[in-house]
This record gives sequence, structure tokens and C-alpha cells, in this order.
Amino acid sequence: MYLLNRAEILEEESRIFAHSVTQCDLHHHNAHECLWVVKGRIRVQVMDEILLLQEGDVLFINKERPHATQSTDADNLVLCLQHHFVGVALDSTPMKAWSLAQQSMTAKIKQLMAHLWWEQHYKANHWQQAQASLLAQLGLLFSRYFPATSVNKVDSMESTLLINDLLRQITLRYQEHISLSLLANELGLSEAYLSRYFKAKVGETFLRYLTLYRLEKSLSDLLQKPKKAISDIALDHGFPSVKAFNMAFRREYDCTPTVFRLKRESVNLVSVGQAYAGVDLVLLKQRILPWLDKQFLYI
Repeated sequence: MYLLNRAEILEEESRIFAHSVTQCDLHHHNAHECLWVVKGRIRVQVMDEILLLQEGDVLFINKERPHATQSTDADNLVLCLQHHFVGVALDSTPMKAWSLAQQSMTAKIKQLMAHLWWEQHYKANHWQQAQASLLAQLGLLFSRYFPATSVNKVDSMESTLLINDLLRQITLRYQEHISLSLLANELGLSEAYLSRYFKAKVGETFLRYLTLYRLEKSLSDLLQKPKKAISDIALDHGFPSVKAFNMAFRREYDCTPTVFRLKRESVNLVSVGQAYAGVDLVLLKQRILPWLDKQFLYI
């Protein structure tokens, strides 16, 4: 499933699909979204909040909320449900902040999502009825255990626009000599303020976030262009020198770019800019099988 534009409106009542995230720009749709990170790690932006999800995490995104996803692991697998649950308002609260009652529902949420994908994939007899039943159970679970907070969080549009602009500048200019002081000067803001603001919103300093982004972007060259020199890859992705690239790479991936390339030479990454990649169905089935209730599998 590929996004057509940033303001995608779902024509189908519901979708359940697995995908590997590379980078999907800010968009919204008229449906709630439930993400289950089956493998790897991803970064999710909901309005002006940045959330880092790791394997096993579940995240809800309320309908019409602008959000974006980006990989932090090239090898990730995410199960995504998009459905308009009537009368439900979901908060994008990290699992670690869920109440004990909510945490006790994690296994049930994964079980229902696993069955929804299974029914969608195999389309056995009466699969639409099965999906309707599963969605109804999930909707009831959300209503009972994840009620909307009495005081809705009000997002500052000005704040949202600022963080979006900063992240967009990194996306567009990461290959250049870009710094927080340069952006602060361009925006007419103090560097100290922008530094505190960025750390509060993203959870990382500007420099570390920029470095991580450059490293992530370098992975495709390392894997898809085996004859390209490491020094050229470093300079092409904004690093001042191959030494700086090697040091940053070793710090984050616990190996040098050369060793990483040798270990992963058989891995094929999707093109940069593609929203979702193909899915290894064998791996997906292995990962969700423990969550399926075998007596309800009908093939």
C-alpha cells in the first residue's frame, strides 16, 4: 500500500497491511491508525511530538491527526490498521505510559490485529463477517480501556509548524553544511531557544538527530552501491570527513561502514523516498503466529 499524497482520505472503510517503513512524509486521513512494530525500530511524528518505537511497541493515532513515519532500522516490519472507530478518540501515548489496565490489553490488541491481517490476506469464506466481528471487539476494547482524556491536549499550530519546518530543513539539506546556528539565524530565533525547543520536541539534540539522519541515509549507498568509496559516501551524506563518518557509524552500529557493508551485502533496500517496501510474508507469519488463536483460523 502506497500513499498517494499527504492528505490521503481513505476510500475503504478499513485497511490492515504489513509494510517496511523507509520514510513517509506528514499526512492525515479520516481513520484511526494502530501501529504494531513487529520487527525493528521506527520513528513516528504525531503533530509536533516525536515518538521512538521499538520491536513489540503499539501506538495509536487519532483520525485526522497529521503524522509521519521514518525508519531507524533499515530492517523493520510494521503491522498497520486504519479504521474509523465510531465514538472513539485515541491518544498517541507511548506504551510505557499506559495504565496497568491498558497494558493488560496489549496481548488482546495484537491478537485482534493479527487475526484481522490473516482474514484480509487469505479471504476465506465469510472473511468480511470475521473482520467486522474483530473490528467490533477492538472498538469496544478502545472504548472501555482507552477513553479520551477529559481535557484534550491542544496543539499549538505555531509550534507544530516550527518543528515541521526544522525537520523538513534536515530532510532537504542534510547533505549540506547545516547547523542549528545557521537555522536559528534564518528563522530569526536565538540558537539557545531553538536548541532547547528541538530537544524537548524530538528527544534528541539537533546535532545527534542530524547525525542519525545522515547515517540512515548512507545505508542505501553502502548496500546498493558496493563499488562506491566509503569516503565518497561520507561526503555525499553531509559528513565533513570519512573519519567523522566512521566514528559516528561505529558509535551507532557498533561496526565500521566497511564491515556493515560486508555483513549486509545481500540485503536489498527499497529506493529512498519510497513510502513502504515489500514484506517478507514468511517472516511476518512467523512473527504473528503466536498471537493467533488456532481454533479461529479458517483456511
